[in-house]
Amino acid sequence: MPKLNRDLVILFRVVASCLTAGLLIFFFSAFSGEDLLRNHSTIKDLDRILEEIATELNDGIDRRTRQLGEVPKKNPYRKFYCSELAKEIHEISYLTEKQKIIFDAYNVRDFEAKSKRLVSYSETADLEGLMNELEIVKRELKNSVNLIDKRKEKLNRQRTAYLLLFFILWIAIYFYYGRGLIRGR
Repeated sequence: MPKLNRDLVILFRVVASCLTAGLLIFFFSAFSGEDLLRNHSTIKDLDRILEEIATELNDGIDRRTRQLGEVPKKNPYRKFYCSELAKEIHEISYLTEKQKIIFDAYNVRDFEAKSKRLVSYSETADLEGLMNELEIVKRELKNSVNLIDKRKEKLNRQRTAYLLLFFILWIAIYFYYGRGLIRGR
């Protein structure tokens, strides 16, 4: 019976020190202005957006332009082609806007001006202007990838630091409980 009682005390020390260390980590993170749960969900969102952008950069943009077919020479068909191309460019550029929304850098006026430019190019059947916009969107996507990588790296370093601090606190509190507050006799 004393052996079972001693095992329960050790188990209680482990669980109590783990909970205390967890609460201290959340207290420290809240005190420093960081939300660990929000950071974890942000990392998942960044991974998802990074995957979407990589898909578009690798093959998606070329696939979208190939699906439109050949550029017609006559005006009503050319205008329709340009409007479809503008729609595709708008959908692709929305990925950079998602990244800006997550980073709190979204500017409605900028997105509205870009949309108006696309509409004006499609109404005038200006294929060269649309292709220039497509190149701008490709550069923005590459820039978004770099920004997402930097933010993800920062959040991962922060998460790793808090995990390391958690384990250090857990061990320290376990030894404190073993010697101080909860003393098995």
